[in-house]
Amino acid sequence: MGPGALGCLLAAFLLEAGEDVFLVDYRPERVTLLKDQGIRLRTLTGDQRVLPVPIGLPYEAGPRDLTIIAVKAHQTRAAAQELHPLMSQGGLALTLQNGLGNLEEMAREVGPQRLLAGVGFLGVTREDEGRVIHAGAGPIIIGAPPGSTASPTEVAAVAQVFNRAGLECQVSSHIEAVLWEKLVVNAAINPLTALLRVPNGTLPELPAAWELALAAAREARAVAQAAGVALAADPLALLRQVCTATAANRSSMLQDVLAGRPTEIEALNAQVAARGAALGVSTPVNHFLTQLLRALGESAPWRVG
Repeated sequence: MGPGALGCLLAAFLLEAGEDVFLVDYRPERVTLLKDQGIRLRTLTGDQRVLPVPIGLPYEAGPRDLTIIAVKAHQTRAAAQELHPLMSQGGLALTLQNGLGNLEEMAREVGPQRLLAGVGFLGVTREDEGRVIHAGAGPIIIGAPPGSTASPTEVAAVAQVFNRAGLECQVSSHIEAVLWEKLVVNAAINPLTALLRVPNGTLPELPAAWELALAAAREARAVAQAAGVALAADPLALLRQVCTATAANRSSMLQDVLAGRPTEIEALNAQVAARGAALGVSTPVNHFLTQLLRALGESAPWRVG
């Protein structure tokens, strides 16, 4: 669900691997465009391919064994309302979205029992509708969150779908911690690359920006710890690792800002600030970055230059 950068990349890779793939969109005009042109993918090696991925509106998809949610966080509620017919035969739904709050939105519509959560440390750039660049390699990590009754065998089978497609996928029994680890990274990288309009790999080369990135990450880690979530990975080391692995990539938030689209700030830094306030953890940098991105969006009609 969602023909953005990640959705198109996953659909193309899974189709090439022989899976029965259907890409779900909500805009009829974009459905027509992508049916005509296909998904245009540029790989890590520079190869360019056009994949005729089947695409249509939600009611055309039919029941599926697995529904992958790849829409922007602010679109999760609308996407979740389309899940009932897709999961009517007992299928699973996997969110690979940024930030926190997406699982809760999905559970309100279909319950938590058949939900999976995951993160993708992939670099993907959307050039135009249906035109994506695979800009950075990294694993996908999935697992069954609290409340899910998906069995270890079912989760492993989903992981194998990705692995067969050449997308490294690992299973974690502590997916909540993984979600927080990804949030720590995104809260540091996404708003700063969007505000400065630089690719991920530039951040460590800019001392003032890197100091802010580290501060945002430390705050997010403190909120996770206060929430009782033990982070397995060192988030600060992971932050540098992701910046290096996806050096040429434009973060999803930068892509949204450049295209004039709403950002996912409410699912990232705003979540850190709100949860920190509820837990008594100070998060001034995340609050400030949230306010800056909100102001950036609000100021669009009056911007000069």
